[in-house]
This record gives sequence, structure tokens and C-alpha cells, in this order.
Amino acid sequence: MVVNETDSHYRRCLIVDDLSVRTPTTELVSSVSLSVEPGSVHCLVGESGSGKTMTSLAAVGLLPRSMTTGGAIHLAADDANLLDRHEAAWAELRGRDIGYIGQNALGCLHPAYSIGFQVVEAIRRHQPISNAEAHDLALRELAAVDLDDPERVANARPAQLSGGMCQRVALAIALCNRPAVLIADEPTTALDDDTQRHVLELIMSRAAEDHLGVLLITHDQDVVTQVADEVTTIANGRSTPGRSPTPVRAERRRNPAMTGADEEPTLVIESVSKTFRKRHRLRQQSTTVLTDATITAPARSTVGLIGRSGAGKTTLARIVAGILAPSEGTVHIDGRPITGGNAVGRIEKAGLVQYVFQDPYGSLNPRRAAVAQVAEPLVVAGTADAEARRQAADMLDKVGVSAAQGRRRPGELSGGQCQRVGLARALIRRPKVVVLDEPVSALDWSIRREILDLLGELQDELDATYLLISHERPLVDALCDDIYEIADGHLSRL
Repeated sequence: MVVNETDSHYRRCLIVDDLSVRTPTTELVSSVSLSVEPGSVHCLVGESGSGKTMTSLAAVGLLPRSMTTGGAIHLAADDANLLDRHEAAWAELRGRDIGYIGQNALGCLHPAYSIGFQVVEAIRRHQPISNAEAHDLALRELAAVDLDDPERVANARPAQLSGGMCQRVALAIALCNRPAVLIADEPTTALDDDTQRHVLELIMSRAAEDHLGVLLITHDQDVVTQVADEVTTIANGRSTPGRSPTPVRAERRRNPAMTGADEEPTLVIESVSKTFRKRHRLRQQSTTVLTDATITAPARSTVGLIGRSGAGKTTLARIVAGILAPSEGTVHIDGRPITGGNAVGRIEKAGLVQYVFQDPYGSLNPRRAAVAQVAEPLVVAGTADAEARRQAADMLDKVGVSAAQGRRRPGELSGGQCQRVGLARALIRRPKVVVLDEPVSALDWSIRREILDLLGELQDELDATYLLISHERPLVDALCDDIYEIADGHLSRL
């Protein structure tokens, strides 16, 4: 790409000037200003709910219709205000001039279409090339974001990929048309350390080679340190340039001798294997994800599960939660079977094991208020509506969600707030086992410590066992009593 330095489009490729965003009742962003230079990475940081995601959605024309905006956003100093554009004009701009990666990567992909179809569709929407040429380009883009076997990934649907793999697919779609600006909302949240490093290097190399201006939204101070040319902090809807938050390092919050290691195990995973089978052109194909996985864990203990994106961590977690059935093996919680023909019923199972999902938005009903969703497990179990809502409000308060925020729907909350709602919903039934799939990945550093301390307090109160999935090895080392790694479908204790 040849850049003419005198062209105003490349002198300053994104300008946000005194942006405000309001719902009919609440001001979410009051005054945010920043500029992204071509070839640079500008990090936007701040606590959950401060307005980071709303700023990014405004810059790409994806705010809900109920919200109104003020101020201006320009792609160049002499361009018209993008906030005045109609949806048809935004559709031409997105993907061609502005690439976008949302915080909810899985929600950005259509569940009914293959990955290859969706990448090709994004390419042909803005490039006059044949379907075969677009397919070849799609495979190159998938390989560039560190996805092994791009042909297999292209033939898969989003639900067949891990959260980290979906995040990399979203990055490939955002970059496939070589936009002038990339807006990335937590693009490495669900990735293991090696893949995170590769993706950040890819973003930085594209910024340098294509003169790409990057607006990177993150709560990870290490990411800011690695990549930021400029930093803007948002607090209470207002921006402040040149500041970044202080990271909070997780610390061990219990005496390992008090984890109940000599007690009867609460969680028993015995010889679990999982093979996915499907028919393709009259032939049955099979992919083995897990082989002979065995774990035992007592009450008040935390088991860490690590491995690369796509290794099978989430598959094992879903088997433990009774969401997936194993091909072989069994899972017992508190002596009761979770899998197999004699497994406990759905309502009893919900009282034994709960799941905090990796995707906070996708795990919540977009049409229901947060407090109603937290109360729902109690209502299903037979608690009266009024009492269930009272307990739900108390639990939301414990995880840092105010009464006003509890009345909002997920689309009106930040990713971190949605994650806390998911945590409250998982804990409301006081389960024996809680599966934590990247439970603090969407939270900024100042909130992480509060949530981790809360998890420790509630674990002791409930005598619960935690199965913690994370790509952050320091976090796992600090919190876990036992650590297991999944690699090539095999589970090994570290």
C-alpha cells in the first residue's frame, strides 16, 4: 500500500471530538475526545462501564437505535461528521475503511454459516474478485491469525470453534479488506499467551505495513505496555489523555492446607473422552478432542485448566456442567452422576453445578433485565418471584452491580458488568461446583481483585469446588491448588 503523506486521509485517520452517548434516561458517555494517527496504536482504557465500548460502537455506527449521540467523529480532518451518516452509508464504510472486532467475538459471527462463507462474504462485499479468489484470500487471512488447518476452520461453523478461535476469525474478517482504521474491543481477551502475542504482533505489523491506525480497547496493562503509542483513559464517561491504570496482581487467597485435600472429593471426572462425529459427503468424519481425562477435587479447592485456544478446555468444562455428553467416561459431583443414563434431572443438576461462560453477552438473554436473569434459577427451583428477586438483588450487589444496573438489559451494560451478572446467576443456587471459563477476562485490573476476592469468600462460604479455565498462567498459579494442561487432546497434571 502506497501512502501519500500529503493526503489528509492519512494525516489523521480517526478523530473523536467531544463525543457523548445517551439513552432516553442515562448519559453513558459525556465527553470523550481522542485521535488515532496512521501507523500507530492508540489504547483506550478505563474501568468496566466507563464508556469504552460505547465509544467504539459510536465510531463504527453500531450503537442501538434508542441511543443518541453528540459531538463528532471524522475519518480525516476535512471529512464530514460520521455521526450524521445513515445506515446505508455506514454499511459501505464498515469493513472497507474501518475494521471492527467486537468484545463478543462469537456474537459477531453468524451461527448458521461456515467460517469460510463469512470471510468470503466480507471480502467480496468490498472487493471485485471471484469467489475462488476470495476463498484463497480467506484461507491466507485465517492462517495469518494463527489458526491451524485453515481449510478445516473455513468449513466449520462458529459453535464448532473455541472462543479464542472465534476471536481470531473476527480479526481475520476485520483485516481482510486492508482498512485504514481498526477498532479492536478486547481483541486478545480469550487467547492464550502465545496466541495473544502473535495476534498483537500481527496487529502491530499491519499498523506499520499498511499505515493502519488502531484504536485498541483493553483492560490489560501488559498489553498497553507492549503496544501503545498513545493512551486515553475514560472515567465516568470523560476522557483523559496520557494515563493508564495500575495493574493489580492476583495473590493466593487461602491457605492450601485448608482446601479439604483429605476429604471425599466433590468433583470426580473419570476417564472422560469426547469425539465429535459428522457426515460429510456421505462419509462420517470424526475428531477426537479429549482422551481419557481424569480429575478429582475436594471441596473448597480450585482446579486450574490451561492449554492453547482450541485444545479442548471448554469442551471438558461443558461436559462437567452436563451441557455436553462424553463419548466415554463419567462425571460425578457430590456423589451424584452428572452424565450418563442415570444422570440427575435438570433442576437438581443446576443446584450441583453452574457455569460462568467465557462469552458474557452471549450467555445472557438480551431481552431480559439482569436482575430477572439472576432470579430465574431460583424461580425454576420453586422460589416465589418476589423472594427470588430480593435474593438476586443482594447477589448482584455482592458482585458489584448496582440496583440501577440490575434493571438494565445486557445491551445496556459493559462486558465487565455482564460478566458480573453471569457470576451472580451462577452462584445464586449455591452450587457444589462452579465452572469458571475465563471469569475475569473481560474485567479491568481494578475490578479483577474485587471479583477474585469475592470468589474466594463465596467458595469458603459454599464449600464449593472451582474449575478455573484461563490462558493467564500467573492467574492460575496464584489461585489454583492443582493445575492440569490439555495438549493434543490429552490431560496432564503439572
